[in-house]
Amino acid sequence: MNTHAPIGFIGLGLMGQAMATQLINAGYPLCIHSRTKDKAKALIALGASYANSPLQLASLVKDSIIIICVTDSIALEDVVKGEKGLLHHIAPNCLIIDMGTSCYELTLNLAQQTHEKQAHYIDAPVSGGQIGAQQGTLSIMAGGSSNQLQRAKPLFDVIGQKTTHVGAEGSGQLAKSANQMIVGATLNIVAEALFLAQKNGADPAKVVQALTGGFADSKILQVHGKRMVEQNYTPGARATTQLKDLQQAQDLATLNKLTLPLNQASLSQWQGMVDAGLGHLDQAGILAWVERNN
Repeated sequence: MNTHAPIGFIGLGLMGQAMATQLINAGYPLCIHSRTKDKAKALIALGASYANSPLQLASLVKDSIIIICVTDSIALEDVVKGEKGLLHHIAPNCLIIDMGTSCYELTLNLAQQTHEKQAHYIDAPVSGGQIGAQQGTLSIMAGGSSNQLQRAKPLFDVIGQKTTHVGAEGSGQLAKSANQMIVGATLNIVAEALFLAQKNGADPAKVVQALTGGFADSKILQVHGKRMVEQNYTPGARATTQLKDLQQAQDLATLNKLTLPLNQASLSQWQGMVDAGLGHLDQAGILAWVERNN
């Protein structure tokens, strides 16, 4: 007999679908919701129940845990405090966990409003892409109280291979902004470096091989460099998502009156790629944008 309390899960995109599947396979009963109900079919077939709105989901899972993994901050705000949002029916002691990449200021606001309902909030964005979600090997960056993090740990251990408690609420999102700034800029330079080498006669696959193990090595080079060589741009994470994350980082810098010229340059490249109609491609598709510009 399944003794796990029911877990709520909202958001069934590339990441959410894989993360929810991991939890079901680990024996957790899920109550799920998605703006696009068709995305829930595979999980319902695995035994998940379906709620027609976040509000209904909150009433069904009661004081358990609700994980949210939605596209952006606008969607997150709607799920939590919209017309049919969680906060309209959330039970005291329920724990909301945002595992998307969300605006820092919004995170603080939602955490405060959740506390006012005698419930709890953790921001726990992830890194590792769709592959990491499918394999349960994500890196999780968590902001919130130690007690609530301990409560979430069994779920995090299913979804990821490493969880770091960064600090108070919002700290997870700050760490994720740093992650996305580094990822965005690194993807840019890997694409330009391989393009330059190829245009001068070098085999880009051999270049990636030569750099692996040296100071220029990284997961970006290994995973996305391989995709660039193969021109495999089927999205594990879309360029539009990378752009959104860099914009959030830049907005936070502007709010703090900080100048971050490299992030601004990287942001401009991703904006150009999306404006050129390539936003549906995987992040490795930044190479297609470099090629189009030359």
